[in-house]
Amino acid sequence: MKRLLLITLAILIFAAPAMAQTWYTANQVTLAWDAVPMPNCSAGTANPPICPNPGGPAIGTMKYQVYSRNDLVSLGTKIGTEITATQLLISLTAWGSYYLGVESIVYYSGQTVGIKSPTKAWSNVAADTNNSPFGVLFFTAPTSPGGLKLIP
Repeated sequence: MKRLLLITLAILIFAAPAMAQTWYTANQVTLAWDAVPMPNCSAGTANPPICPNPGGPAIGTMKYQVYSRNDLVSLGTKIGTEITATQLLISLTAWGSYYLGVESIVYYSGQTVGIKSPTKAWSNVAADTNNSPFGVLFFTAPTSPGGLKLIP
């Protein structure tokens, strides 16, 4: 009896975070996020061309890479290429439940290699979603019925 009670309690503890998120059923969603500002330059004697004003923002471009994943373990799969916009229309094509993520990448002026954010923001993480975690469910639609007839 004690063992059954412990198992039930463990299931509730581990399932509670999953129940706290909202699931949206759709084949397309638009994911949007807050823009990331360019990093500020450090004050110092060396002033590279990307930092015209020490302490002010560096010169360059902020880009974003969007990801999807269907579990809590993987690093995710890239969706499209890097973009500068702060939203992306995502079309799902395979059955499943998905979490969506975004990574910021800064390209400093004159540089061709970007520097990625240390972590990605994920839709199932409360801190990344203003305490409103979510996921997307995708299922294909059924076919229309046929063979209609009247039964007298």
